[in-house]
Amino acid sequence: MQKVSEEYKASMKSTLRERAYIMLSFGLVNQEAQAKARIEKGNFTRYSNTANLFGKKTDDTIYATLEENFTRVDGSMFFLPRGTAVGGYYDTGLISNNLISDGQFSLTINLNILPTDFRGITINFGENYPVDFDIVSDQGQKVEFRDNDQAEFTTEEVFENTSKLTLRFYRMKNPRSRLRIYSIRFGYGLVYYNDSVMASSLESYVSPIGADIPQIDFTVTLKNYDKYFNVDNPRSAINFLETGQEMDIYYGYQLPESGEIEWIRGNHLLCSEWESDDYTATIRCQDVFRSMDTEYYRGMYTPAGKSYFDLAVEILREAGQTEYYIDPRLKHLYTKNPLPRVKCKEALQIIANACRCVLSQSRTGLIQIKSNFNPLATVSSNGEAPYSTVANVMNKDTKAEYASLAAGYTVVDDGMHFLPRNVNGRKLNTGFVSSAQSDAKGKFSVNPVLTVTQEAICMYYGIKLIFGHALPSGIVVRTYNTGNLVEEYTVTDTITKNMVILHNFDDFNTMQIEFTGTAEPYNRIVLNHFAFGDVTNFTMTKRDMTSSPKAIKQEVVREIVVPCYSYQTGNPEESLVSEEVTVSAGERMTFYMGAASYGYRATLNESASNVTIIASGNYYVTVQFAVAGDFQFEVWGHRYKVVERYATVKLRERGKTVKWENPLISDMTMAQDLAEWIADYYSAGIEYEYTTRGNPEIDVNDIVYQENEFRDNMKVTIYRATLNFNQSFSGKITARRVEG
Repeated sequence: MQKVSEEYKASMKSTLRERAYIMLSFGLVNQEAQAKARIEKGNFTRYSNTANLFGKKTDDTIYATLEENFTRVDGSMFFLPRGTAVGGYYDTGLISNNLISDGQFSLTINLNILPTDFRGITINFGENYPVDFDIVSDQGQKVEFRDNDQAEFTTEEVFENTSKLTLRFYRMKNPRSRLRIYSIRFGYGLVYYNDSVMASSLESYVSPIGADIPQIDFTVTLKNYDKYFNVDNPRSAINFLETGQEMDIYYGYQLPESGEIEWIRGNHLLCSEWESDDYTATIRCQDVFRSMDTEYYRGMYTPAGKSYFDLAVEILREAGQTEYYIDPRLKHLYTKNPLPRVKCKEALQIIANACRCVLSQSRTGLIQIKSNFNPLATVSSNGEAPYSTVANVMNKDTKAEYASLAAGYTVVDDGMHFLPRNVNGRKLNTGFVSSAQSDAKGKFSVNPVLTVTQEAICMYYGIKLIFGHALPSGIVVRTYNTGNLVEEYTVTDTITKNMVILHNFDDFNTMQIEFTGTAEPYNRIVLNHFAFGDVTNFTMTKRDMTSSPKAIKQEVVREIVVPCYSYQTGNPEESLVSEEVTVSAGERMTFYMGAASYGYRATLNESASNVTIIASGNYYVTVQFAVAGDFQFEVWGHRYKVVERYATVKLRERGKTVKWENPLISDMTMAQDLAEWIADYYSAGIEYEYTTRGNPEIDVNDIVYQENEFRDNMKVTIYRATLNFNQSFSGKITARRVEG
């Protein structure tokens, strides 16, 4: 669930909604040039770094130097280290050695590709940008730019048949200063709003138990003004679109009182298809997983065990992914078994499922493997009243409250209890009640603090607090990772009795919640429940739905069975590969196995000479030949014996048996944990489908309340969601009931 304002929440729930908005931005980037381009040697400062200009570098790290109107003393710049500091400089981009006012400065960009056409170039110069400069291609095309006023310069100029560009600079905004370049992109960005967007649809799916690979599809239809997207138009943008170009989607909603537009990021996706006619252009985008089709074949049986974290990193690198989040809990979970030959995206799905995680893509396009359960946690305090039970706040059950003489606290509707004369051993099921009581100003001499300690390091988006009849006036949340402070977050939301704080709490295993005062004087902190992870304050009411929910009762499941696989040696040697090959001396070939194998030896015409195994795994072997000619080639080896044991969780007396097979499970404890996790999912067995008014803030895998006339506070997990835009929002939801 994305964080939104209280005004947004109230207006979206009202009978009549305000106007909806959409904003799309995508860059027409020549990806091959972007990946291979390099800056040729030039007259740059010793602390320049030209290697990262074609990535996602920003201008947030700058060295202070004595140039005209450049250096600031507000703490935002860095001092240069003494001497050469080889390897010790921050990445501050490209910086010319001389001042531009001392003479013309030029630099050359080698695209390192065959001559190509691309439209536009975007250069981030920072706040001190060049005013007059030229861009010259190796084909003699010269484009002059005068009186530039853009810190992030962009042009739509088409560069044809180009393999090199030379940039010549003559004058800067601050005359006696150096040129700085923080990033270069071969292309430019297009931005479209309501007036250009005819319709769009964003469909998202994720399995809460990792049964399938997540999927996101986005389709948008744009007005084709002046036939801008026609293929036959030489200046058409569609001629420069490439598969995999990035698109950012934002949704907006006009707040009723202020008229301001509150924007919510929709997603960051990759373009896959496009088409156009004289009136419209349709662009389709998809998630990052769709392009991760590289096969992973390096699976290896590891008797000592390999962490799931290291295995996930290896697969992501194999797929060419550099930005991702992997739950640090996976560093302490191990598998001995080899990963079978599967596509990289399927390998990640297998890892996520084995570790009770969900594989997903964030709205910023980040690949994530995150735990989909809460690890065991304990809670303590720095002082509680004699009738308090701080350990109970992690329980969901209803708490009892004792009446007291605190200001504005006690109610006489029989909802409170009298304290017994002797509390010892006679208190009711209470939550946390602080020993400290606030003064006349609602302040404490020592602030009450709750400390929640988890058995594993995790990240969460949001925490839930349910208070008693007394509310705090301020809350500060601190998180720690193995004793080191991660973040101190001061809650600025309005504090309510049932409160959900939506905020990204990065990896931590200890959380401290400090209460800085009470809303009413002479009160204690009364907290009945605390939770993180599956927290929600959103209710899908009948008013939010535009159709009656269709309830789908799935086949009854009797039990869940999860095999635990043990790999054993001892099978006789056999021929695993037998082929007639035509090879040349020094040639290398890779052969793949259908089943996990080991102990390879290779022969040519039944001789072990003239062929060498240079690399191997349980599913492949790479050989090098020392001779040329036609030969009978064979690879001999042993197949592993695979022995199964079973972890079983029984749900009911009748129904089908679900055998959940994950090839990485080599530990019975993990098998049992996985079986119980899968059983929780199947225990309800009821799904709901309905259309809605559309809510851009909802994410798949969100747990929300769903209005139901037979069950109060019924929780469901949304695992498939569609958000349509047609100058207003509409949507469709598929959700699964969460038992209990």
